[in-house]
Parts: sequence; structure tokens; C-alpha cells
Amino acid sequence: MPQVHRAEQLVPGDYVRTGFARFSADGPRAGEYYARIEHVEHIERPGFVGPGPGFGLDRTVKRLVAIRIQGMPGPVLLRAGDHHVARAVDEERQQWDRLHPTWPEPSTAVFVGGKVRAEPLWERTEAAGPELIRSSPGREVKRRPKTFEKPASTLCVGDYLQTQTCRFPAQDMGVDEGFWRVEWIAHLEGAALETLLVNPEWARGRVTLANVYGVSGVLVIPETSVRVLLVPNPERLRNDLDGPWREKPYFPFACATVPDEDDQRRKDAVLRPPAGADEADLYPSSFSSPADRDLFLNGVTGIRPVPVAQLPWPHRLSKCPHFPRVEEIEKTYPEDWYAGQVAHAELFARLTPDDFAACPYHEGNWAAIAEAATEFAAAELDDDAERGRAAYAMEHLNERDREWARALVQDPICWDDNHDGLTNGQHRTCALRAAGVPCLPVEGRHLPSTTKPEPVDARTHAQQTVRAFWRDVLSAVLGPSHPLVHAAPLFVRIPALRRLLSRAPEPRE
Repeated sequence: MPQVHRAEQLVPGDYVRTGFARFSADGPRAGEYYARIEHVEHIERPGFVGPGPGFGLDRTVKRLVAIRIQGMPGPVLLRAGDHHVARAVDEERQQWDRLHPTWPEPSTAVFVGGKVRAEPLWERTEAAGPELIRSSPGREVKRRPKTFEKPASTLCVGDYLQTQTCRFPAQDMGVDEGFWRVEWIAHLEGAALETLLVNPEWARGRVTLANVYGVSGVLVIPETSVRVLLVPNPERLRNDLDGPWREKPYFPFACATVPDEDDQRRKDAVLRPPAGADEADLYPSSFSSPADRDLFLNGVTGIRPVPVAQLPWPHRLSKCPHFPRVEEIEKTYPEDWYAGQVAHAELFARLTPDDFAACPYHEGNWAAIAEAATEFAAAELDDDAERGRAAYAMEHLNERDREWARALVQDPICWDDNHDGLTNGQHRTCALRAAGVPCLPVEGRHLPSTTKPEPVDARTHAQQTVRAFWRDVLSAVLGPSHPLVHAAPLFVRIPALRRLLSRAPEPRE
């Protein structure tokens, strides 16, 4: 577990967090998200902070903390608040890092108003630097992605910038470790540099300010060469786009200009070498199923109509008045997660109209509710205000059914294609099934081009689910060619035999 320190408590020798959740089949590696602080300076009343709101800072910023981190292409201006610091780091790495600093020059202030400190401004109980440990190396990477260099001023939002040039031992670094997505950039040049830097010549004419995924502050890069990935891992890119870090500056900079995105792309196109057609495919995949990978990369998230027979059965309807019956059925099943779902399907196939009527979830007119909710969801998707108002009114429904219909859109049933279970809406799905609704609005990740299966009656689908499950159990115990496998629908009606099957030993390889 990391330690947490205020920015003013950081000192040289601390290993501060510089990355977060690298999405990769080979990661994370031991200690990869942390890098050593080499210099710290505190900036009192920074005059280069402009007016306007920022993340965690008000308009009267009293102090910023700038740190120079091993492997970074420039210092980082830290936001106010807490920062994660590694509690323990490999002993050999700490020794190597001390002997190979990135910023070996004398520790002088970079920023106007900055004062270099070797001691924390605020007290802390822990000593500087993490504990010494021995960490196990990861599997050595045989191929690394291609990269190229370009001037810092040509960085684009979306580039994967190298923020850690090395980590000891180098062969232990992950496939694309040390590269993180740029999420915001701005430039400072000319007279504006004098408000930021003690020595404006350090910038070599221009400073590039960047928010980078995983870095809890603004990276300040002089006009030097930086290295970026030629083609990022498409799976990692998809993950990073779904969960951005910080797409706006942590705090505003006076006189900073945000470059035109199209202009940056044109400059990049001149500098970027051609990539091989298979470059993206050479990354190891985090998915064993091609269908799951396709859904992750190309799926969209939203409400769409889903055939009820495509949805998984509930896994724990504990509020159902018939739940004790489910528990009795479960006793005849193997003890695994999916068996609980099949037990719910079996109960559904047994329930009578009177049984359903005993549950308050089945009191509504669910066929009309589903139809109204589908229309409401479509109106919201089209962003048609007039149609949306009419769909939201649902004047043909009574008040209770209207609440259910609106809830199907505003508090929807949640399910991603190919997933094993629902994450919301189990009781409502049961009510919709019992009402004979063929399709219902469901929110989740899906492929718009996927062909939907033909609707199947819910009771028939429940029976098919139970038969298929026990056929698989018999096949695993007796072998797929055993004649009793084909008799499974009849065979598994005998509870004693089911109990015997559910406790049968695992088949030998």
C-alpha cells in the first residue's frame, strides 16, 4: 500500500506516483507506477497562475510545489492535495537510481518565486525514501513498440509521451511502460516565460505545458526532443479514452495559449514515420476471447432493445417471496455461480400465474411499460425535445406504471453483451419475462451491428437453460458420447440423481 503525503511534505528520495492503471496484458510490473524525486522547490504566491477556476485550487493560490522526477522530460508543478508515495521499493533499484540521476545539475530554482528545499515544509512521521525490499522480476519483454522523437512543442493531445526513460532493471519494464497519454497541452513563449522561469533561456524559446494521464500535476517541458509511441496499444487507448485523467489544466496559466489541434496534427504528420500495418496487432492482448476484445474495442455504451432470451437469468433474487424455493432447488445443483442462475431459471419455469401475482414486482402492466420505455429511450437518443416530452409524459399509463417505465430509462437494467450477469434490474427482468415481453430496453456496452437472436418464449427459454446445463454436467461426468447425455431432460428430473451428479468427482484428464 502507498503512503499519502501532502505536496509540501515531499522530499528528494521519495518515489512519487507518476502513472495509473496501465492497461496491458503484461502489467503492472513491480514498482512501475513510481519514480524518484530528485529536487523539490516551493513556489510562494506564484505570479504565473492566471485568474479562473482550477482543479483543487482557488484564485488566490498561496503555494505550488515543483518536483524534478527521474526520467521525466521536465519538472512537474504539483496540484494541491494528497499525493501517493511508494512505501517500499526494490533495494537494487534505489541504489541504481541514486547513481544515475536525470537532473545532476546543482539544485537551483527553476520557477519564479521558487525556493529549493531538501527538508519538508510540513512535518511528517515517515523518513525520506521508501523501505528497502527485494522484488521479483517480471517476465522479460521480447519486443517493444516503435517510437520516434519530435520537438516538445509539436506534442498533440492523444500522443503517448515517454515520461520515464528507464527503470532498473530495464529488461523488467513492461511492453509500453513509461509512456502515458497526453490529455491537455498549452504553450508559453516570449515575454510570458519571464513570469514563469528564473532563467527564461532554459526554455529554449518555448515551454510546453501538459497534463499527462497518471501525473497529478502539470508537466513543464522546455523546447527539447521528446519521445512518443508510434502506435499505441489499441486496447490501452480504448481504456484510457473511457476513463480520462484530466482534460483541463489543474490551474490556469497567465498568457498560456492552447494550440490549434488541427495545426498540431499537421506538424505531427510531417515528423511521424510510417507505421507497419501490423504494428497495433503486435501488442499482447488482454483478452482470450476475440468476441470480448471486439466488444471492448468497437462497442458503444447506451440503451438498446435486447431480446429477453439473450439476457442472463438472475443470480440472487433475495427479495423475491419465492426465494426459499430457489434455495431448495440450489441444493440439488453444483456449488458454482452459474448454477445459481440456472436454479432461478428452473424456478421460473415452475411458477404459476398465482405465484407471480404474489410478488409486487409483477403487479404492473409490463407489456405497456416496456413499450413506453422503449419509445422514451428512442426519443432521448434522437435528442428530439418535442418527442421526448410526449414520451416522458406517458399519459396512457397509470401513475405506478409510469414510474416503472421512466425507471427503465433513468435507472435502467444494465448488461453488457457477452457478460454472465445483470448488474441492475434483476426483479424487473423477471417481471418482464413473466409478462411475455419479447424485447426490453437495456443499457450497456454492445456492438450495434450484432445480429440479435429470434425471441424465445420465457418459459421455453428457462426449460432450455436447465436442460443444457444438466446435459453439460452429464457430459463432463459420463463423457459426451454416453447415451444418458441425450436423456438429460428426463434424467435430471429425479432430485436424488441430481444431487449425486452435483457432487460427482471431477473427470480425469
